Formats: sequence, C-alpha cells, structure tokens
Amino acid sequence: MATVTIENATVARIIEGYGFAATEEKTIRSGETIKLYYTVWTKEPVQVGEVYTIEGDLQVKLEEYTGKDNQPKISAATHVNNALMMKNEVDAPF
Repeated sequence: MATVTIENATVARIIEGYGFAATEEKTIRSGETIKLYYTVWTKEPVQVGEVYTIEGDLQVKLEEYTGKDNQPKISAATHVNNALMMKNEVDAPF
C-alpha cells in the first residue's frame, strides 16, 4: 500500500464518528489552481477550517453515484487510512 503526505490540508467537513473530508490546493502545469479532496478516517477530534499535514495509507476507490442531473456517474475517491496528523500552526505577525 502506498503512503501519502498531504501538506496544508484544510478540514472541510466532519464525518461524525468516522473522520473528516479535507481539501488541498495544488497548482498544475498550466498555472491553474485546483482543489483535491480526501476522506481521512480517524477518531482524532478536528474542527472545520483547521489546517493539518496528514500522513497515512493511500486508498483510491471507484465510487458510483447519481449526479444532480439524475445521471449515473463514477468518480475516483481518495481515502487516507491510519492517518497521522500534525496541526499546522499559523505564525502571528506580531
């Protein structure tokens, strides 16, 4: 199994009792900034908006769902298991 390190991951949504959804912004070759989404499985208490560096076992699954247009869709969902989380502290300007 592959290991992943996600730097500056922001807690976007809490999955009560299971973990949370996190986002990470990356700049791609074209210069455009994209947002990557991860589901992090952990019992660690977190709050929406907190920023972490997360290391853990990477798992990617194909998930089927019905889109807003009522059409079936498939996406690759990225999960992080056995997560080790380090809270990123913000330096105050004073």
